[in-house]
Amino acid sequence: MDSIRVPTEAIITNDTTNFAPKVNINNQFFNKFLFQFGSNSVPVQFGKKIDFKMFILEKGSVNVNISDSIYNSKIEISKLNTELEKFENSLNSTMKKYNDHKNNGIDITKLEDFKIIDSLSNAYTAIWSERQRVYGNYILANPNSEISLFALKYQYGGINTDVVRLYETLGDSVKSSDFGKTLKNGITAFKKRIKKRLSQNDIVENFKLKDINQNEVSLYNIKSKYILLDFWASWCGPCRKENKNISKYYDNFQESNFQIVGVSVDNNRENWEKALADDKVNWISLWDADKKINDQFGIVSYPTNYLLDSDYKIIDSNLNAEKLKSKLNELLK
Repeated sequence: MDSIRVPTEAIITNDTTNFAPKVNINNQFFNKFLFQFGSNSVPVQFGKKIDFKMFILEKGSVNVNISDSIYNSKIEISKLNTELEKFENSLNSTMKKYNDHKNNGIDITKLEDFKIIDSLSNAYTAIWSERQRVYGNYILANPNSEISLFALKYQYGGINTDVVRLYETLGDSVKSSDFGKTLKNGITAFKKRIKKRLSQNDIVENFKLKDINQNEVSLYNIKSKYILLDFWASWCGPCRKENKNISKYYDNFQESNFQIVGVSVDNNRENWEKALADDKVNWISLWDADKKINDQFGIVSYPTNYLLDSDYKIIDSNLNAEKLKSKLNELLK
C-alpha cells in the first residue's frame, strides 16, 4: 500500500454505498464537507440519513470518541481537528439554514413554477453568500492555519479569483506545506487560463466534442446567423433554470437564424443526460468531461455563454433567457 501524505482529509462512516472505491474521492469530500455542519443529529443526504464525520488525519495517533453517533463524535488530542471544530462552530448557523432548505424535499430542477424557483434560488444565493463571508473571514483571521487551506478548497470546489486573493493572505509556513504547494500549482495553472479568457469581438477557435450519441461535432460545422455557446453543468442551479426558460422558445427560431451549442462540464455522464431530458434540451449538447475546452477558453464560473455571429465572433455574452430572446428578436427583425 502506498504511504499516505499527512495531513489529509479523512472520513469515518458506516456507509458502504457512497464511498470509495465506488465514488470519486473529490466528490466524496466536497459533498460531505457541506453536510458536516449545521445539524444536531445525523444529517440527511440523498433522502436518507448518513452517519459520517470528516476529519483531518495527522501524524501519530488520532483518537475518536464515539457516543451517540459517528457524526457527533469527538476527535481528541489533535491540533488541526481542534481548529477544524472551531471552523465548524463559526459555520453552524449558516449551514443549518442550508441543510434545512436541502431537506425540505423539493427538487428545484423539477419545478415548473418560476416564482417558486426564483424564491428558492434567491434563498440559496443568500445562504451561499453568507457562507462565503464566513469562510473568507475565517481564512483572513487564521492565516497560519492549514485549516484555512482546506476551507479554501471546499468553499469554492475549484480555483477562482477569490481563492487566489485569499491564498495570498496566508502565511509562508502554510503556503509551503504539501497541500499549500498543491494549491499553488493549481493557482499558477488558473492564472494561465485567465489570460486566455474570451472577450467581446474575439473569434472563437474551432473545437470538437462528442454529443449524446457519441458523434463528434465541430463548432465550425455549425452554420447559423447566430450561435449561443453555453458552458454549464447539471449541478448548477442557475444553469438548469436557464435551460428550462430557453427551451420554451428555442423552437420558434429557425436553425439558419439561431442555434445553441451547450458544453457540459459534468464529470458524470448519467447526470448530464438526465439533465438534458429533465430540462427538455433539444439543441446541440456536447460533453467536455475533462474540461479541456472549458480550460482552453478560461471558463471559471457557470453558466457562462457567448453569442456568436456567423463568423464565430463574440458579439455579446452572459445573456439570461429573457435578455437572449430580446437580443435575438432585435437582431433578426
